[in-house]
Amino acid sequence: MATKVIELVNNGSYVVEKKYGMTYKEFAKKHLFACQPVVIGDACKDWAAKDKFTPEFFKNEYGSRDVVVEGQRFKLEEYIDLMKTSTIENPAPYPCKLQIDKDYPELIPDILPRFQFALPDWTHSNMIKPFVRHVDTHEVFLGSPGGQFPYVHYDYMGFHAFITQLYGIKEFTVIPPEQTPYVYPKENNSWVSEIPDIKNIDSVKYPLSTNLTPITFTVGPGETLFIPNGWWHTARSLNMTISVALDSLNASNWGRFQKEVKAKVSKRNSLIAKMVDVYLSVIGGAFKIVKAKV
Repeated sequence: MATKVIELVNNGSYVVEKKYGMTYKEFAKKHLFACQPVVIGDACKDWAAKDKFTPEFFKNEYGSRDVVVEGQRFKLEEYIDLMKTSTIENPAPYPCKLQIDKDYPELIPDILPRFQFALPDWTHSNMIKPFVRHVDTHEVFLGSPGGQFPYVHYDYMGFHAFITQLYGIKEFTVIPPEQTPYVYPKENNSWVSEIPDIKNIDSVKYPLSTNLTPITFTVGPGETLFIPNGWWHTARSLNMTISVALDSLNASNWGRFQKEVKAKVSKRNSLIAKMVDVYLSVIGGAFKIVKAKV
């Protein structure tokens, strides 16, 4: 059966498509190893969360839990009520982020099976745990109309991101890795841009930004956006939204992961950084051998 393809945006240099019925082989060739974003229309078709994760569900089941959004503390039920009354002009604080791994582990079965496009995944391997202990690899994001992610970034440690929209519609803006100099990465957090609003850039303060060619499109319920490692991105909710974000690490982005770990450790100790680099080279090779034998 042929893949069904819907073109979402074409800016002359990059095309972002929505695909249904895509095989893993096609995904790996055209997107994973080619480092090209794609919206997968049916990746989460077997998830219980597809129908379960609604504002009412989180309010009824977890309304008494505390959440902190933009430095403000809410009961989750209070935040959801605020979402319902928010507008594009007056949005609620964003993002409200729930860490599934740490705080809501009972929800993990609702986002299983892990879809094939996010496999293999090495983020939970004990062999790299010391380097990813602060990384949250399963997250729920709740937002309201006009809720804008507070910065442009690429995913920490060079992970791939799979963002599955389960409720409402989000507008995403992505920027290719080769335009990194034009987004002004922060000196101490090179995966975060200094530019506060990608749609209203001060070109006097950030003159290189005039070279940017952002790609903007929407993702709706049941659709999953694959953002390859190194692609800068941000998002804005067009109405009440619930999304699930998964990180992924495998042979396709191991090189960037290794480079970023080495750079991070180098800030503390250059000798240890060299030892870590050798260790990760060995581990990466071992992962690839195991995969080849499966």
